[in-house]
Amino acid sequence: MFFSFHQRSFRYLGLLLGLIILSACSTPEKFNARYWPTPQEKTGYPELQDPQIRNRPSFGVAFQGGGNRAAPAALGQLRALHHLEWIDKVRYISAISGGSWTSIPYTYLKRTYNEDVFLGRFHDPKVVAKRLPSMIEGILSPEFHEGSMLGAMEDAAITANYLAALVGLRMDEAYSEALSKIYLKSFGLGRTSVGDPDSLFTWRSKDRDRIRENNARFSNTEIHYVERKRPYLIVGGTVLVKRINPKPKEKFLLEMTPLYTGVPWKVGPNQKNTAKIPLGGGFVESYGYDYITDAVDGDDKIKTLTLRDPIIGNLTDRSRLNFSLSNVAAISGAAPVETIISIPLLNLLFSNMGFPEHYVPTNKVVPKQLGWSAKDGEMYEKEWTHGDGGHEDNLGLVSLLEREVKNIIVFANSYAPLGKEKYFPGADENSDKNQSMIDICREGLKQRENKHPQIDEVGFKLKMCLEMAGDDLPTFFLKTEASIHNAGLVLQENPLLPDDKKQLRGYYDLLSIATELEQNDLVSCRRYKYTSQLDKANRNKNTRIYYPKICIIFLGMDEDWKQEVIEATETENMNASDVEKIQAALDLDKNWQPINTKRKSLGSNGFPHLSTFVDQRGYIIKTKPERLYALSNFTAWKLKKHAEQLKKFFDCDLKLRSDCKQRNDEASTISLLH
Repeated sequence: MFFSFHQRSFRYLGLLLGLIILSACSTPEKFNARYWPTPQEKTGYPELQDPQIRNRPSFGVAFQGGGNRAAPAALGQLRALHHLEWIDKVRYISAISGGSWTSIPYTYLKRTYNEDVFLGRFHDPKVVAKRLPSMIEGILSPEFHEGSMLGAMEDAAITANYLAALVGLRMDEAYSEALSKIYLKSFGLGRTSVGDPDSLFTWRSKDRDRIRENNARFSNTEIHYVERKRPYLIVGGTVLVKRINPKPKEKFLLEMTPLYTGVPWKVGPNQKNTAKIPLGGGFVESYGYDYITDAVDGDDKIKTLTLRDPIIGNLTDRSRLNFSLSNVAAISGAAPVETIISIPLLNLLFSNMGFPEHYVPTNKVVPKQLGWSAKDGEMYEKEWTHGDGGHEDNLGLVSLLEREVKNIIVFANSYAPLGKEKYFPGADENSDKNQSMIDICREGLKQRENKHPQIDEVGFKLKMCLEMAGDDLPTFFLKTEASIHNAGLVLQENPLLPDDKKQLRGYYDLLSIATELEQNDLVSCRRYKYTSQLDKANRNKNTRIYYPKICIIFLGMDEDWKQEVIEATETENMNASDVEKIQAALDLDKNWQPINTKRKSLGSNGFPHLSTFVDQRGYIIKTKPERLYALSNFTAWKLKKHAEQLKKFFDCDLKLRSDCKQRNDEASTISLLH
């Protein structure tokens, strides 16, 4: 048996080498795609050449990542944006990970599907309470019917789909295939059968027609386009320069959009190799991603790339190189890949097994050779590991800032510990067990000298400043252990900042925001100053600075929403069994107080902060339907509750209210609290 196994292994190895040789000798059909160097001004982005986008207000919404918590949360927020009639004013949707799993099918929803069915109806807390008991018993509401996004989320058995894709030799497309079956196939955006070729995507029907007319290779390829009036979608991912245990300096933002995909940051050669491997500094049309640059033509503003197949990459299925919406969803939500490649031993055996790997075209011609045959200083074909968008910017904020979007709503679909989270005395010998994170942060700043600490010098008390408003927001104010590329944001006004502590401004800005979140129902609306980190990194002549208005809405239990649920159980005379079912679905005890300990190890603080993964026992991303339903309605209700507050803050910039009176712009820079 041992000998037979090795015979088979050598036979398969010989077959693989033969395919590589044939591929290297063949002359596959080349094609052309446009390429844009990273714009040095906001008007240079390709989507702004379309009047339908350019003429919309400078308004963007960002959906934070978070697996199958972020997906239903974003669904509810989109539902509310439609109810409030704000969606047609939005220029950009920026989405990460689970937020993209909803935003992609929403953006590309075909006209043959009913938009109202996709979004689902909005239900207030009392209706939610009445429906939960029967839903827990398995009687699903119409919101889970065919064509609904909730229905797609409810059937999120990722493991079985992933293993089936591996067995089907989908290789580094296996994770993409699994996600596609859950979030895209139900809306005609994924492969309908195993033998189908991978599709492509673009912006408008005229773009689809142009791609087919100019490139015979894709004349019969299915190319999805945005059929409805939609904001322009930007999905965030990450390209990893180092495959195993990547550090912050080895992760770079990848932007995937209908028109183009690429790494805006200019990245130097691989630190472990003297070969000059080009990466970053521009965008190729999305249908041209995952190919190799064979020739370059054009000027400084726009180029035309001649692209070819890589030596390795299309051996089993030529269409596998087609960069599809499934690939976009998989890259943005590839959190498991970083988990695997960070575990000793496992990272050597399974790094990127079935997870996204793609070639990244640039404006540099790459010779037809692999790394093992390249001489020092020569370029060669390299397939880059791609990771979760949340590893570089989990808020989806940086893409909006670099496009100088003036008005931004960030749906921070994670939980902010703020002052309610207590720490054990053993964490710091001088800490009081009754102190909140905000208290400890404030105390630490008072004791700290006016000197900005290095990342490895941040002590326990200042660490509370970095954690009290979640893990992601601090990366825009300070370089942290998680991210070093986005720290260009400061509050335009901060009354908490002492004159003699200017070097600690980032920490004081976080303290001011956290204080506002705690006092203002987890909502903070402020005017900021942003210095382009992209301009600095790319060494542009002029570094852009602008002043956006940003409202951040964090996910956390709202006492008003909970009270309406309680009132419904009383007015409907619900029996004790039904009340217990509601409390269990919402992670509440018999006294309606949060139960937040049982899910803490899974990164959850209880409803509405569902676990990113394993919220339902035995499944990685599958979540019980009653919790999906409750969360999507909770986030819709939350936005509608604060709609008037947001209208006043954004004032006349967006014309969100009919009685708009232009105020002095200086007045709108002041915090809602200060």
